[in-house]
Amino acid sequence: MGIAELLTPVNTVTFLLLFIRISSFMSFLPFFNYVNIPMSAKAALSLWMSILFFPVVPKISFEINLLNLILAIFNEVAFAFFVGMALQLIFDILKFAAEQISFVMGFTMANVIDPNFGTQSTILSQFFTWIAILVFLNMGGDHLEILMLSHFMQNLPFGAFFNYHNVYEYFLVYMGKYFLIGVAIAFPIIAISLMSDIIFGMIMKTMPQFNLLVVGFPIKIFVSFLVLMAIIGSMMSVFWREIEEAFKAVLHFIG
Repeated sequence: MGIAELLTPVNTVTFLLLFIRISSFMSFLPFFNYVNIPMSAKAALSLWMSILFFPVVPKISFEINLLNLILAIFNEVAFAFFVGMALQLIFDILKFAAEQISFVMGFTMANVIDPNFGTQSTILSQFFTWIAILVFLNMGGDHLEILMLSHFMQNLPFGAFFNYHNVYEYFLVYMGKYFLIGVAIAFPIIAISLMSDIIFGMIMKTMPQFNLLVVGFPIKIFVSFLVLMAIIGSMMSVFWREIEEAFKAVLHFIG
C-alpha cells in the first residue's frame, strides 16, 4: 500500500486527533509536563507514539467538517487536562503538607523559584516534590501513564464525549480529602512543634533568662528534622497509595 493510499481524509483526521491526544497528555501529565523536559523532546516523543499507535487505534466515525473537528479537538484537550489535574493534585497535596511543615518550622521566608512551574515555593516543598518524583519514577508511574493512555486509545473513540459527571464527582469528592490528607501528612511535625512551643513556654515562665530565639528555635528545627527523617517513608507510602487511587479513578472518567 502506497503512502498516497494512506492519506485519506479519515486516516488524516484520525492521525491528527491521535497526535493531539498524545501531545495533550504530554502537556498535562505529571513528570512529562515539567518544563525541564525540552519541548522538542516532548514533540518528538508525541510524534513517535502517534506513529506507533496509529495502526491499532480505531478510525474516526463522525462526519468530517469544521464544527466536528473543533469539538473533537476540544474534547481531547479537555480530557487530557482533567486526567492530568487529577494526578497532579496528589503532588500538590505533598506541597501543601510541606508548606504547613515550613510554617511551623519557621522556613516560610526561605522561598525559592520552582523551576517546574515558575512560581515561588518553600525549600521543603521543593524537597518533597523531588522525592515524590523519584518515588513516582521508581514505582513505574511514567509507565502506568503510558499504559493508561493505551487504555484510553482502545476505549475512548476520537471526538467522543467522555463522562463529565464522573469527572465532576471525582473532583468534588477529592477536594474534600485534599486538605484532610495534607494535614494528616504534616500532623506529626505540627504536633511536635506545638509540643515544643508548650515546653518552651513553660521554661520561659520558670527561667525568664531563657532566650527562645537563640536556643529554642534551633532545637525546634532539629527535632522537627529528626521526626521528618523518621516519617518520610510513611509520607511517600501515603503519596503512592493516593497515586494508585487516582489512576483507578481516572479510568472511570470514560464511564
